[in-house]
Amino acid sequence: MSLKNSKSIPIVVDTDNAFGMPVRDLDDGIALIVSLVSEQIDVKAIVASACNCRAYEAARNTLYLLKQFGMTHIPVGLGAETPLSGDRGLHHQFLDAKAAGTGATYWDTAPVIPDVDVSGLPSGVDVLIDVVQKNPHEVVVVALGSFTNLALALRKAPDIAPLIKEVVHMGGTFEPREGELAFEWDTADIPPEVWETTLRFNTWYDKQATAEVLQAGIPVRFISANVTSHVYLRDTHLQEMRSVARGALGEYLIRSIEPWLKWSIAERKLVGAHMHDPLAMFALLNTSVCTYRCMNADIPSFLAGYELFPQEARSLCKSADYATMLKVKVAVNVDTAWAEKSLCDFLCRAVSLESNV
Repeated sequence: MSLKNSKSIPIVVDTDNAFGMPVRDLDDGIALIVSLVSEQIDVKAIVASACNCRAYEAARNTLYLLKQFGMTHIPVGLGAETPLSGDRGLHHQFLDAKAAGTGATYWDTAPVIPDVDVSGLPSGVDVLIDVVQKNPHEVVVVALGSFTNLALALRKAPDIAPLIKEVVHMGGTFEPREGELAFEWDTADIPPEVWETTLRFNTWYDKQATAEVLQAGIPVRFISANVTSHVYLRDTHLQEMRSVARGALGEYLIRSIEPWLKWSIAERKLVGAHMHDPLAMFALLNTSVCTYRCMNADIPSFLAGYELFPQEARSLCKSADYATMLKVKVAVNVDTAWAEKSLCDFLCRAVSLESNV
């Protein structure tokens, strides 16, 4: 199926896609679905990264999702399993144990993703470099996980930095000013001490890679967790999807999404399921869905364990040398109603499609 037009935005999606895995966030997969069915987005390639799952798992999940949509022509590259900095063994051990716990029963009737060998896939780093070089000054890199693969691509081919139009990254938090959204994340499935000692997602998963990408001079836009934590997939959206679903593709998507939504409402005590990554796609489609503030990114202090975006009035950095900081565009507010309506519209469109499988 081809839904694109000549004005579509060419992108490379770097994603830790856990769509279909029990008790793992599926919003990366939903962000991919949005990109696949949007006429305004042209997915040139997908790079599988490690973060919410391992890179080989993200590659497997992505290949299976593309197969359901009949879009196996989109190149998928296998990204790095190991970050440039930090040992993430405990991070993945926690996620594995959680997925093997009692919460997995919500997925008892969900589709099972075949365990295929992805070792023969091309290097995700090479795939990313190739797309940028063939589409100079046009490609947006949508980084939905860590910056590891992009940092490795910049190390291997530093000349691509000025050829990348923009990086849109789902990640980062900040101390809000008056009128800006606060990061809301307090769920029973992840105790505070685990957040403090074990889990490191997206911006924090590979701090060295984050630093190298920011220092490369590429325009980077952070779709922060302050705003994404306020966007939800809700039960009313699922009901609308059911009302228009048809065929095997619609059944597959609903059976994959429903367990996560039910688990999130019952176990996390939320009004729905957090939709962090789809908002990064919506930010491409609608420049006004988020409002932004230009913030100082303090790289030395970030690498030393402090926040990336210190507040000028009470900086967490030891040196307080603002002359060494980088300016970064960070989302501070979101039009939640527009984002959630768009989410529902795109998912309804997806479940009503006839795939080429």
